[in-house]
Amino acid sequence: MKEEQIVKKQEGKFRIIVTNTAGSYDENNKDDVVIDGSHFGVNSAKMAVDATVKGRIGNDAGIGKNSAGIAGLNILEKVGIPSAAVSSMSAKIGVGMSTWDTGKVSTVNESARKIGVKVGMTTKEAANVMFQSALKKAK
Repeated sequence: MKEEQIVKKQEGKFRIIVTNTAGSYDENNKDDVVIDGSHFGVNSAKMAVDATVKGRIGNDAGIGKNSAGIAGLNILEKVGIPSAAVSSMSAKIGVGMSTWDTGKVSTVNESARKIGVKVGMTTKEAANVMFQSALKKAK
């Protein structure tokens, strides 16, 4: 059974969705900015790339050894997907609504930085920047 995805904002085909896990992404998320509770490691980043999302915000999982908790930011950067991770001290790992409600951005990739996502933003602020960028690119 597919993990629930909660639509937080929609304009035409573009959406901001919240889910607990990056494992729930599929081709139906190709126009979405996705917010999840997953770590931002390599495997969760590949799920976002495969779904061709418009942006992603996950959890830094404490960053960890060799920055494993945020290693996926570079993977999304290589394909031009704006991405950010929130501090694990601001949101519960594995709980998408915690990322949405209380997450504070701890790190961003260059694609996110170029569109205006900054460290210290709330998840909602960063997601809206990504969403507006996706709308602008579609025009």
